[in-house]
Amino acid sequence: MQRNSILNTDKDFSDPFFTQGHINSDELKKIIISNERNGSFLFSILVELMQRIEHSLGSIKNIAQLSRGKFTDKTFGDHFYHIINEETERVGLAISCVNNYIKVNHTIQKINTIHTLIEEVFKNQKNQIEEKKIRIFRKFEEGLPETIVPDEHLRYILDSTLKYAMGLMPQSGRIGIITRPFTYQKESGESNVLPLEKGKYVEISVIFDGYKTAEPIETLLKYPYSPKKNGRVDFELKLIQEIVKKNQGIMEFGVDLKKERTSIFLKFPVERRKIVYYQSIRK
Repeated sequence: MQRNSILNTDKDFSDPFFTQGHINSDELKKIIISNERNGSFLFSILVELMQRIEHSLGSIKNIAQLSRGKFTDKTFGDHFYHIINEETERVGLAISCVNNYIKVNHTIQKINTIHTLIEEVFKNQKNQIEEKKIRIFRKFEEGLPETIVPDEHLRYILDSTLKYAMGLMPQSGRIGIITRPFTYQKESGESNVLPLEKGKYVEISVIFDGYKTAEPIETLLKYPYSPKKNGRVDFELKLIQEIVKKNQGIMEFGVDLKKERTSIFLKFPVERRKIVYYQSIRK
């Protein structure tokens, strides 16, 4: 778990591939079948091998290009370059076909989506973060489950929340992102009309310096509060809340007037199924 919070509650041209030219399809099938029997280790080794070969081919082409004008016999130099270029392109095409074949025949489990999207959102706001000298603190739960929220909806929620926070934060302000799983247990006597049903959830907490008093101070002192229950709230938050609700989640909002800090809590149901996908063959 990464811990850092603002809460006090903080990588010879005699290569045999030039004589082979391609990989036999029967050999490739044996590799795939062997991988299925022996797990993902052999598969990962094969993928890494392909990547290293592609890198080596690129290096050979660069050397050939640089050497082209170094030969005393210009005709020989040009002939040498064209031979190397043709051979590397032929082998590169074969490697590319194998790579794409592997990608469309091997599924990858979807993991770490929330943390990946959080980092993506921070990266997209890098210029503004640097201009305002914002300090970022993260406390990410390792092995955080996936949620039922589609990636594009989650990306919109996180991006809009960060933009809202950036608009309120002072120069050299701080923002903290905390993730955690939790299990909601409905207590006896509680109302049946609740945004959260019994089960497993993921919570994303966004805590940042600065606040905006769109509500009377007496209302803001009710910490945290739900925009649904406490009436008027900022237009930006209403749009975020609408997407959260559409995905069976809940958004809570609170302001600590003494510390001049705002907190936004996003809660989403955990995805119970194992989600897998195929890699794209697009580079």
